[in-house]
Amino acid sequence: MNFSRRITLSLALFVLVAWTTGTARGQFLQTALDIGEMSSRYSEIGFAPESGIGNGGMVWPQILRFSNHYRGQGHWIGVRNWTNERGETFDYHVARLGPRPDGSVFFTPVSTRLVAKWEDSEVSVDGAASFREIAIVDEVDPALVADRTITQVFRSVQGVEVEMTAYAWSNEYHDDYHIINRKYTNTGNTDDDDEIELNGQSLQDMYVYNTYRWRGREQAADHGSNAQTWGKFSMVDIVGDGHDTYPVDFTAIYIWHGFDPDFASSSWNNLGSPMVSQRGTNAPSDTIGRLAGMSFQGLIVLHADESTTDRSYNPANQPHTLSWLDSDEVLNADGLSNQDYYQLGILSRENPDVFPGGDSRNYPHYADRVEPSGEFWAPTQNASQGKQGGFAATMAYGPYQLAFGESVNFVEAVVVGGISYDAATQVGRAYKRSGFDDNALIEYDANGNGVIDDVPWDYSVYKNGGERMTKGQWVMTERDSMFQNMYTARRLYEASNGLTQYPVVQPPAPPKTFDVFGRPDKVEISWTTISGQPDPVSWEIYRTSNYEDNLPYELITTLPGSARSYEDLSLVRGIDYYYYMVGVSGPQPIDPEAITGTPEGKPLHSGRYFTQTYQPANLKRSPGATVDAFRIVPNPINLAADETVRFFVGGDALRSQVAFFDIPGNCTISIYSETGEFITRIEHTDGSGDELWNLTTASRQPIVSGVYLVRVVDNESGATDVKKMVVIQ
Repeated sequence: MNFSRRITLSLALFVLVAWTTGTARGQFLQTALDIGEMSSRYSEIGFAPESGIGNGGMVWPQILRFSNHYRGQGHWIGVRNWTNERGETFDYHVARLGPRPDGSVFFTPVSTRLVAKWEDSEVSVDGAASFREIAIVDEVDPALVADRTITQVFRSVQGVEVEMTAYAWSNEYHDDYHIINRKYTNTGNTDDDDEIELNGQSLQDMYVYNTYRWRGREQAADHGSNAQTWGKFSMVDIVGDGHDTYPVDFTAIYIWHGFDPDFASSSWNNLGSPMVSQRGTNAPSDTIGRLAGMSFQGLIVLHADESTTDRSYNPANQPHTLSWLDSDEVLNADGLSNQDYYQLGILSRENPDVFPGGDSRNYPHYADRVEPSGEFWAPTQNASQGKQGGFAATMAYGPYQLAFGESVNFVEAVVVGGISYDAATQVGRAYKRSGFDDNALIEYDANGNGVIDDVPWDYSVYKNGGERMTKGQWVMTERDSMFQNMYTARRLYEASNGLTQYPVVQPPAPPKTFDVFGRPDKVEISWTTISGQPDPVSWEIYRTSNYEDNLPYELITTLPGSARSYEDLSLVRGIDYYYYMVGVSGPQPIDPEAITGTPEGKPLHSGRYFTQTYQPANLKRSPGATVDAFRIVPNPINLAADETVRFFVGGDALRSQVAFFDIPGNCTISIYSETGEFITRIEHTDGSGDELWNLTTASRQPIVSGVYLVRVVDNESGATDVKKMVVIQ
């Protein structure tokens, strides 16, 4: 899951250079917080605009490819009667990062640190590091209040210093959310040096405004029509703004993947994004009806200072603005006045000071305006309201008066929740078998007790307990799952004692190393433990085949906590296998809220993503009978071919490769250009007849078109053979 420290420093530098070379400074680096079921990247200026978010925002469930939920973010700081360091005075001034502007004009990164409770786990498959995200731990702190944190400092041109800390846990009851604390201090420092440019200036009527351009899971969006991947059909909703009676007692904004009328004339209703046909490039060829739109995502407000001197939180006052914005609205780009950004953006298009009768806590909510009946499980209205870019959720805290040196704090949790992969599969299949009957009642034993609980559907309640519902009703239970995760985050924050401790019961420590090797007759798995950490009660190893997102994984063995290796013998040649391992604790204290213990006292497991493999392991061929029997596959190699038809197209870490088959089990493979120039050397010592090469030189540069010579030397007999290989670019 992480960038293994076994990779040489040269590769680490190569990756970092690849990120930065030829890129404008506005493309700020991002750091991954990826130890739980929800993974997310954090820009070094806290937020990432549409041009820089990539595909790493709110990924859930992390194991499934194309499961991110971010399309872009915005972060603005607005003030009144402000004077810059050149003596120019502004009635209104708004420092803007996103949704479109990159923020480099207004914000400067100062520092980013990734801190972990344990040493970073190192995962390898056939000797090569296996990871999905790059997350290099800067510091190990056994006393850390979470399993992993990212702390960032960045500054605005107004002299506001922002310190942001994101907290994540691997505990299975707390890994669907991140808690984020942001402290805004009027330091007068406008850049990344120590000089105070705006010494002594107060900040009047300061607002902190955020935009969240969320979308349904990318896999779901890619099965829809035009612009769904940009959040075109996102349904934005709000609870806890004082306008209505809600099934929860907190303040939150959230979205789900809404109704796309372009599918109304086809066979099925797209709510939940049933995968019944192959569409797009970012979705596997799964056409059984599985619901790709299996999640809701949002943000819960946990705390907002009333003022610089009153640290209490009054939900009636904060956030000041709870709204939504057309993602193609001119306010999202450059060109307007600071007053417009302040009054129409931060304070919303329905700002009552500008438009009498309006309300910065907009009501009715966007979702209710789209579907006035409130029957979101049976939608009939266009979720985009005809807007090509759809709508984003917005919120603003303020106004605050910050004298020089004063600060305000906000605490939020970003949360994802939804139905399980199995539920998405079984409900989607049943929907397809019904002939896409939106009124068909689908039975699914969600709690696994062997009985279908027949509770009448009631969307207004906090948690619906029925297990016989329509496809649309099953989809809308995802809101309940998200709300449960929001409640869990709030309970943990309330127990945090002012952010100084988060008393989550600790699962076993993950392995320090986790190594998987394919052999001719088995896959060998070995691991080491973190120094000073006790062995768990037991280890569990899980496996799946063919794709890393082929769920569910199967528990293949349970081993004592003292074990350090395992041989997987029940395998079939020609099939790719993926693994992860978890440590298992003993029974825990009973705590239904899963803070000081677990519901029903169940054991805890170490996080799977510490050991998850992302490259395949498989049974290798037996060694060739003679050295001259070796083969090069494919040959010639066409690098210009579409990636989908290249040989051994890998996951996120590997692209095109070439295989050397039927080689000696212990040999040296040397590659040269046709003129004899040395390209690279591979020491093959695993005893198999297979070896892969990623078509790069010894200095990790990609090779070019041409004829190459492959020389294989049997290290035991000394026998040698040379064959030609052709590369077409």
